[in-house]
Amino acid sequence: MNLVSSYKFGKKDAWQVNARWNFGSPFPFTQSQGYFESMLFPNGAGTDILTQNGDISTYYGQLNNGRLSYFHRLDISVQRTFTFSKNTTLEVTAGATNVYNRDNIFYVNRMTGVRIYQLPIIPSLGLNFSF
Repeated sequence: MNLVSSYKFGKKDAWQVNARWNFGSPFPFTQSQGYFESMLFPNGAGTDILTQNGDISTYYGQLNNGRLSYFHRLDISVQRTFTFSKNTTLEVTAGATNVYNRDNIFYVNRMTGVRIYQLPIIPSLGLNFSF
């Protein structure tokens, strides 16, 4: 769900404030049920399984049975338009993505347990010159 708002004000509506609040339901993911050692057989049947270390592998649960948490963020921008002539304008825009710096989960690394998050607060500045 997106709630979008825009408001123009000032002399000749030269100023504009924009806001977007985004809310989303949890994405599905396949949960890990456990881990096991996967043995490698580089020498076929002649491989000594008593002296080698295998690789850690994941035993997966039912496909897409888990859900991540709900997410939301607020993006805001302020724009000022300067009109130099009938066909020449300059727009200056300053804004920020994820204004309240919410940690929205993107995924969790299965092996390390480290959580990876979506966008942090990201300020921006833009210029648009039309002639």
